[in-house]
Amino acid sequence: MQNEKKTNDKPRMLSSAADFRKYTEQIWKAGLGAFSKAEEEGGKLFDNLVKLGEELESKTRDIADNTVETVVEAHDKVLERASDTREKVERAFDDKLASALGRLGIPSQRELDAVNQRLDTLTQVLQQLTDQMRQNNSGK
Repeated sequence: MQNEKKTNDKPRMLSSAADFRKYTEQIWKAGLGAFSKAEEEGGKLFDNLVKLGEELESKTRDIADNTVETVVEAHDKVLERASDTREKVERAFDDKLASALGRLGIPSQRELDAVNQRLDTLTQVLQQLTDQMRQNNSGK
């Protein structure tokens, strides 16, 4: 009986070895096929990825440009409002300060300028009179 078992195991072992070889051959061929397919479609896949990347870049560039434009417009509006507000505050401050100085009897810049102009005129008249007096005294 043991002889029968050994003789029965041989075809089974041969069959298993043949199956294993066939199976490994199929795996090898499948790998070659996958490699060949990847090689064929790799270029197409790359081109498709480039095309998708270009489309995405175009969309994001448009979005970025629009966003930058919106931010610049908002920035300009804020600066304009801030400038207007600053000018209003300055005018209000100047008016209040001029009013307070006026109440205290301190002359404004305009008033000081007018006094300086009058002084300049008086200085010229005085100089002319001085010159005339010198001429009259030297003629005697």
